[in-house]
Amino acid sequence: MKTRAFFLAAVLSVALVSTAHGAVRTSGSVGPQTTVPDAFVTVHVTITDAHIKLDRRSASRGDDARFVIRNIGKRAHTFTLGSTARRASGERSGFTRTLKPREEKLILLFLDYRGPLPYRSTMKYDLDKPGMKGTFRII
Repeated sequence: MKTRAFFLAAVLSVALVSTAHGAVRTSGSVGPQTTVPDAFVTVHVTITDAHIKLDRRSASRGDDARFVIRNIGKRAHTFTLGSTARRASGERSGFTRTLKPREEKLILLFLDYRGPLPYRSTMKYDLDKPGMKGTFRII
């Protein structure tokens, strides 16, 4: 009698678990439902006393860009990307950071603007150097 009751309880619990599992999965897809992770694009920026180098010069609109900026020069330098002025929506399409010698900074920027974003160093002693400016494109 105990064996029969145990068997009946086991069958009922399996039925309940499979019914509850089917109720959770209403979309008809197989496998767990997850959110899509953000697309992060890493851009390595290296600043010397003569030039600014980017390992990539473009990214897609809608990506989150991770700018890893390193100053390997002997002087302090700035890295300005795009415009730091606010647009009509209240958002900015760029940033400015000052880095001391041998300093590294990480900046995250959502790329919601399509088009060219100029980059440059705004230090007085860098303004006349052609290697201290360029263009990053959001496509």
